[in-house]
Amino acid sequence: MGLLVGVSYLKDTGHQPVVVVGHSFGGAVVIAAGANSDHIKGVVALSPQTYGAGMVGQVAPRKLLVVHGKADTRLAFACGQQIYDMANEPKQLVLYEGAEHRLEECRDELEELLGNWIPETLSGEI
Repeated sequence: MGLLVGVSYLKDTGHQPVVVVGHSFGGAVVIAAGANSDHIKGVVALSPQTYGAGMVGQVAPRKLLVVHGKADTRLAFACGQQIYDMANEPKQLVLYEGAEHRLEECRDELEELLGNWIPETLSGEI
């Protein structure tokens, strides 16, 4: 998995732990990476699909943030809800009314959420 190779490289070259962010299929990719790397402190899955996200229960003790639009017609927000339900703490689910798959309708709110969540996650303990 290319993402794990990149995270391993960062670890081997002395970089601090990271937060990984993935959208749609990428949500499942970052969940799998978070379950397999101790150099990842947080996982953000945006409008994620459930297929390939079965390892979500192993993301803990790393933080998980699942974000989904309630108007998503490509991947219903039930996918994000199911991933959240399968995950262990610490976890957070944010659902945006009226937001579709690309989350463009909630861009400002999402930017604020991630602008707070990522630094908080990176500064915390695992």
